[in-house]
Amino acid sequence: MRNLLLILFFFCGWAFNAQAQCFLAYNEQNQVVETFCVGQRITFKDNTTGGTEYYDFDKSNGLDFNAQQTSFTFTAPGTYTVTQLKNVSSTLCERTFEVKAAVPSSPPVIQKLVLQSNGIQLQIQASAINDLVVEQAAAANGTFSPVTTLARVPVGQSSHSITLLSVSGCFRVRVINVCTGQEDIISNMVCAQGLQVTAGDRQNIITWTANPSPGSVVNYQLLRGGQLYQNLLGTQTTFTDAQVACGRTYTYQLVALLNNGSQSISLPVQIVTTGTTPPAAPFLLVSFNLQNQVQVESFIPAQETFKEQSIYRNLNNGVFGLLSEKQAKNAVDATLPTLTARPCYQTTYADSCSLTSARSNTACPAILTAERQQNGQVKLSWSAYEGFPEGVESQTLELLDEQGSVYWSTPVTGQGYVDVQLQDRFQRLTYRILSKARNATYQSYSNTASVEQAFQFYFPNAFTPNQDGLNDTFKAIGKFASKFELQVLNRWGQVVFESKDFRQGWDGTYQGKPAPAGTYLYRFEAVDVNGQRLSKSGPVTLVR
Repeated sequence: MRNLLLILFFFCGWAFNAQAQCFLAYNEQNQVVETFCVGQRITFKDNTTGGTEYYDFDKSNGLDFNAQQTSFTFTAPGTYTVTQLKNVSSTLCERTFEVKAAVPSSPPVIQKLVLQSNGIQLQIQASAINDLVVEQAAAANGTFSPVTTLARVPVGQSSHSITLLSVSGCFRVRVINVCTGQEDIISNMVCAQGLQVTAGDRQNIITWTANPSPGSVVNYQLLRGGQLYQNLLGTQTTFTDAQVACGRTYTYQLVALLNNGSQSISLPVQIVTTGTTPPAAPFLLVSFNLQNQVQVESFIPAQETFKEQSIYRNLNNGVFGLLSEKQAKNAVDATLPTLTARPCYQTTYADSCSLTSARSNTACPAILTAERQQNGQVKLSWSAYEGFPEGVESQTLELLDEQGSVYWSTPVTGQGYVDVQLQDRFQRLTYRILSKARNATYQSYSNTASVEQAFQFYFPNAFTPNQDGLNDTFKAIGKFASKFELQVLNRWGQVVFESKDFRQGWDGTYQGKPAPAGTYLYRFEAVDVNGQRLSKSGPVTLVR
């Protein structure tokens, strides 16, 4: 049957008999009805000659007669076109009916009224599918007038944006198009919430009129930047925000929490904070980098803005003078004339309103010196870091490798240390001091200070390659060579051994055979990490 109906529908030349009384609608009391209600069971019957009837109950979603039903219950209000197919003939009959909404079990509730730049947004809680008329009045005791109709508002919670020229006054919704014809099913009333913000001296002054919605306001919520900022009393109508920075833009919104659980939310108000009072002073931290330049970093209080900073410096406790202007928060002083004169620094900064702060704390980096003693030990001395809020908590002496990474470290106290166990991995020993603040995360490095270990090589005057494990090879005794070359020559000037690795020595053989005992000549040349060249030659005796 289904295939037959589809074939007839697409290929037969059916004619529509629109709105002819070819069939009637009956309610459950078998009464003829033209308008019926959501939830009512309606039966459709042919009004002409007998025969088999097929019905489609909603033409808007396409014709389908395969259900072969004559009764139907409509679940949503609206206008529906019902189509009859009789005796699988070539004639279709259409009739249009109005389905009215059922009476809701409870009136709709406006849960939230949000003001927008071009209208309002309503969040509605409904107990039935209904058409709702949105009404607006100039005041809570004013006359309400319709502004728009919301069709088929669903059961439960839903949001609706409505374009309006004016968003002031109070709002409610009224249920319409119900079976009973009632016009008195009305929601709660929610009134628009106003908000005004003005800029003071480094503060924003926020005022509003008490929300006029029926009943009292439980409390207000002030939003800043879209986030909850302050909970305020329901009787409050002003608030001063002093946690602001001059020149920074802030956006506020006010939420009125009403005693029935509804909310009224104002338009967002944006303002740029102004002021004449200078910003709070910065905190200054200074530290040397690996190039022995001083990094000057100002920490700006959280509520302030930053435009640029000025740096002041003195040497050896002299008078502070302006070093540079219009600098970033983290600047570098590459102009130190010498490390023998200890520098100290202060900074000021301008905020976004071009107001200049007071000067920061005085900050002086630790200055480190390193001196190689006659006994080979290294004597280290330094000045303590000055400028941490609660002083220095700890100090660490660090030895750096050629890449500037920490190779070795040890805790130190006071202002001096003697390194008695020198590392033989590096000819140049580079040290620095790390100072850490007490009860804070700040830390500072001193300058790097270096000493050179002696570049020397020695050679034995004889060796015995007899495989007894004692003096079996002839090789250099020394370290710290970046380049090295050793040659051993016999009495006829032939090179019997050569090496470019000072760790490799001559085992007394030549061309794979034991060389004869006797006196040989060695020639040696090496270069250290500083480019210093060392040359040496002399006799060596091979003993067998």
